[in-house]
Amino acid sequence: MFLRGRLQWTLLVVTLVSGALAFFFAQRNDSGVDVVPTTIASTTSTTTTTVYQPPITYVVQRGDTLFAIASSFQVDMQALMDLNGITNPDRVEAGDELVMPPATGFRPVAPSTTMLP
Repeated sequence: MFLRGRLQWTLLVVTLVSGALAFFFAQRNDSGVDVVPTTIASTTSTTTTTVYQPPITYVVQRGDTLFAIASSFQVDMQALMDLNGITNPDRVEAGDELVMPPATGFRPVAPSTTMLP
């Protein structure tokens, strides 16, 4: 019991003394030099490189369907209709020029199926 109480008092005294010394030395400025906060301004120039690619166009041939055209270019048929202002997919005439949606590199993938354990 005596050792335990003495150990606690010793730890308390060491903690208080080290805290007082830390507080004392933190307040002192022995170097004689005033500390001035500095701000560093940096200017960073960002450049982006954009490669212009003209839109891909397709002239509808006799016997073409909008679905077949969308499948051959691997684009969504609804996006193709929206971009070209087509309301009825059955009313595409031979000689019409269609603008293809820009390629994003994204290919839709079927949702994954997970088996229950």
